[in-house]
Amino acid sequence: MKSQARDGCQRKGRAIKAKVKKTLVLLLRIAISLGLIAWILMNVDRTQLLESMRTIDPGFLLLAQAAYFVVNGICAWRWQVLLAGRGVAVGYPRLLRYFLNGLFFGNFLPTTVGGDLMRAYLVSDDCGTRSEALASVLVDRFIGLFGVIVTGVIGLILVARTGQEAALLRYMALGVGLTLALLAVFLNKGIMRRFRVLLRLPLVNRLEQKLVEFYHSLYVYRSQRREVALALALSLLVQLGVVLTVFVISRALGSDISITPFFLYMPVIAAVSMLPVSINGWGLMEGAFIVFFGRAGMSGTEALTLGFIYHLVAVAVSLSGGVLWLILGRGRRPKTECLIGTGGPGDA
Repeated sequence: MKSQARDGCQRKGRAIKAKVKKTLVLLLRIAISLGLIAWILMNVDRTQLLESMRTIDPGFLLLAQAAYFVVNGICAWRWQVLLAGRGVAVGYPRLLRYFLNGLFFGNFLPTTVGGDLMRAYLVSDDCGTRSEALASVLVDRFIGLFGVIVTGVIGLILVARTGQEAALLRYMALGVGLTLALLAVFLNKGIMRRFRVLLRLPLVNRLEQKLVEFYHSLYVYRSQRREVALALALSLLVQLGVVLTVFVISRALGSDISITPFFLYMPVIAAVSMLPVSINGWGLMEGAFIVFFGRAGMSGTEALTLGFIYHLVAVAVSLSGGVLWLILGRGRRPKTECLIGTGGPGDA
């Protein structure tokens, strides 16, 4: 009895420590976001910033808002393509709702993965297993990252023709090489089996079977070549939509900068914004806009306004997911209606 009581106290103590640690990390990230925003505002012309906001062209702003909604609609389509490759039948309207729900929670939860976890949770009944659902979301994320990288490379090629950004070209090439190398290792089952010994370490060994099942759920996408190829093409379309969205916002602000730098800097800004050091990229994204678009000739105030408006456009689109959540709730398919192909880990 004493041993059980002691074990219970230890578990409770570890849970409290984990909760305190999570709270401290959250407070630190909030402090970083507020600190970055305060530092940025102290180093720009705030009068000019307010004037830029006041004189923004509403027609261009509405066009940018519509373009960004279409971008997210294409993202939902890409996710549907990947799910269909695994035999998961989900209607587009419902999947778009799931995607917008995830977008809302991703923007308003204090974590960088809250939206992805929500998407996986919502589609889990359709997929039959949680690992299959989570795999679909992660593969979708990775293919989206591929679109970001390719768009950045295209931008570098366009800009490098002018003799600029040679150093950034080298760093981008290094990043692409490392990404492809890691992907090759991940898709090699022989190499991955050697890492399985790590799953037998204390604290991890209890999750060994679930992690192996999850890996197989990811690995089977290797055989879905047609669906993956279409998803890659949609990723490029998504990035083109992002570039056009921000370019239209720049026109709403009266900027005459060409579209070429947007192909280069938006992928880099997206990568910077994903760093888990602030709340949903606030402060980081705006700072990145100032740094990179300053290289293209924008003033600090103009670049800050561009980044801030783009962030607000993204938040405004995600609010539709919150409205749908309030009206329809979870709205998941009952388990008795789930449809999934018979393929499993052995199909790889």
